[in-house]
Amino acid sequence: MIRKMDIQENGKKLNPTRKNLFKQIKTLHIKLKKNDKYLTTTFVIEKDKYQIGKYHTHLLINYNDKQNLNTQLSRFIGGSSWEERNEGLDTINGCNGKYGEVDTHLIYDEVEFINYMNKHEQTETLV
Repeated sequence: MIRKMDIQENGKKLNPTRKNLFKQIKTLHIKLKKNDKYLTTTFVIEKDKYQIGKYHTHLLINYNDKQNLNTQLSRFIGGSSWEERNEGLDTINGCNGKYGEVDTHLIYDEVEFINYMNKHEQTETLV
């Protein structure tokens, strides 16, 4: 999951529009793909439940190079350090940065996760 913010020249933080997030995810995919040729990204952009006019994204990234993934995700949100935490039986790696936050974890059932992502909107896949 990625929650992203845009920062204007005057320092004001704004939540990006759905259209802007779509462009950012496509750019992230292209940057990831440069060093990992077999990478695919399935994603959906969702409205936040409790914050009107704000969005977050869920991504399912099939990758071969974990270092490349973590480096590009850190750059995407302007972060540098990753922290590991346990939630139930899952281990979640998180990174907070200047432009947002990202949480990653292993997916054990890809079909179930895609069904979860499709609960409000249809997912899109970038190859």
